[in-house]
Formats: sequence, structure tokens, C-alpha cells
Amino acid sequence: MRKVIRLKVRNLTKAQIDRDIPTDAALAEVIGVSPSQVWRVKLPCSDARHNSPGVQFIAGVLGAFEGLFEDYFYLEDV
Repeated sequence: MRKVIRLKVRNLTKAQIDRDIPTDAALAEVIGVSPSQVWRVKLPCSDARHNSPGVQFIAGVLGAFEGLFEDYFYLEDV
């Protein structure tokens, strides 16, 4: 079994609202990734288009919002 990093979509969405970042395109600009990357990470894991968050995505989220890794991400066994 291996572990993959998953996004806590609700927590990130709440942080977006709290920081008045109204769209995923605006979020992408704030965290330094493409809008399509944000869209793919937020898709359900069962969707074939889903991507796990990469290092740049994770670093961008942690740099833009207060909190710890565990506030926005979790490890899942696959």
C-alpha cells in the first residue's frame, strides 16, 4: 500500500472565503499554480481527471493561508 496526499477541499474553500478569494482562478494566482491545477485537485478522487496536489500547490497553500499541513491536507492509503 502507498500513501498519497489529498486536499481537504472544504477547509481550503473556507480559507478562500475568509480571505475574500472569490474564484479558483484567483486562488491559483495567489498560490502560484495554474487554474486547471486547482480545478483538478478539487475534483473528487474518483474522477479520472483528479490530480493529487503537488509540491508547488502545497507550498502555495501553506504560504498563502495560516495553518498547518494537516489543516488543508491528509494522507490516504491507496
